[in-house]
Amino acid sequence: MRTLSIAAVLMLLVCTVLADDKQLTPRESFEKFVDVVMREDMTEADRAAAFESYFDFETWLGEREKSDGKTYGESERADMKRDWLDLFRSAEFRDSWRKRKVRVLEEPKADRESGKAELLISMTGSAGTEEKFRVLMTLAEDGSHWRWYSIPQIEAELPAASLAERLENAEKQLDEVIKQRRRLEAFEQALQEDISRMRAELAEEGAGDSPYATPKSVVETAWRAIEKGDATALLDCHTTRRIAAAKTDELKASLAGTRERLMAWEVVDSTIDASDAARAVVRVKLKLQQTGEADQRTISVRVVKVGDNWKIDEEP
Repeated sequence: MRTLSIAAVLMLLVCTVLADDKQLTPRESFEKFVDVVMREDMTEADRAAAFESYFDFETWLGEREKSDGKTYGESERADMKRDWLDLFRSAEFRDSWRKRKVRVLEEPKADRESGKAELLISMTGSAGTEEKFRVLMTLAEDGSHWRWYSIPQIEAELPAASLAERLENAEKQLDEVIKQRRRLEAFEQALQEDISRMRAELAEEGAGDSPYATPKSVVETAWRAIEKGDATALLDCHTTRRIAAAKTDELKASLAGTRERLMAWEVVDSTIDASDAARAVVRVKLKLQQTGEADQRTISVRVVKVGDNWKIDEEP
């Protein structure tokens, strides 16, 4: 077995000490971090240790707490740190940085006294264009290297839009507002219909046996009165002001004419106003006799709630 000379051993020790004492620049530190990201031959433990060395989690957390206006507990801190390490160790993170071709563009002079430094880097964006970022860094406690904690993007300054471009943009925004308004109006209409239907169903449930208990029951009572030719019963289904305005002789004549032509009737449904739970509309399907084919139609009857009773709010 070949042995090393004393001189060779001393030289090896000197080189090792010099390597350990080397103070990495911010650029060298960040490039070491990028190298760790790209490597696929590291153990999970070594990768985690490298990220721990080159990522300043505590400073990142301090900035996060400032922006969120709160202090996180030990359990939350541990979860956040674990999330970071899981991200760094993931193949998706490695593939993303490889595709984006991370490059250091500039290295402003670091301030070792304050322990602050930054780099200017670029990455290839999704559209293939160059995107620039600042890498904010702090000096490690032993002063041997730098650790990054934030990589904010530098927004490119766009040229001022021309009048034609501003007009086109305003027109597009107006079109979007109109489309959104139509969507909201359709949604509002659907909600109103649902509310009206559910209110009507609720009003019909367990309302009792009173002929005026629900919108449908008062209209059914009115049409039974028409079938019988009972003007008094018909008037009882109406509001006080409608009764007061009715003329008895005209009502009896109209009732007789309708009764003579009436072949069949059916209350179809009722809807209660979405904005006023004391108003409803009841639809009635009629079949009336006439010369030739029967006259079939569906009418809408307005009703209102007066106290505990529903009454028809139309001329009898």
